[in-house]
Amino acid sequence: MTDPRAAVEYRLPAVDLRKGDLVNTTPGEDDWQEVVGVYRQADDAKSTEIRTLVSTLGGRYVVVQLTDLAPVDGGVYFDGEGAATVYGDDESEDQAVADIVSSTDGVRTYLYTKYELVTVRATSS
Repeated sequence: MTDPRAAVEYRLPAVDLRKGDLVNTTPGEDDWQEVVGVYRQADDAKSTEIRTLVSTLGGRYVVVQLTDLAPVDGGVYFDGEGAATVYGDDESEDQAVADIVSSTDGVRTYLYTKYELVTVRATSS
């Protein structure tokens, strides 16, 4: 019996990315981000900045915008005052959760060659 929550990773050309895809920006380190925009042609873009960027690339690259959610790599505990805190590692001290989580509207912009293979996660849902 298969678990409907299971995910499969595969690689596809960046030109085939779609809004909503989950992309591993750093394979081996599991930095998964959701695609929020894919711009192959200047007319695909709403903002002047992205439209101008795409225009200068001559169709050789795909501009992809992704969420920017930083992973929290340590366990969380509540300090004596009830503040959520993340355990540090050997090189860093414990930090307040509020100091290390990403802003709600963070976006990363990437340039991929139109032939570049990108690791994507698919789910059965």
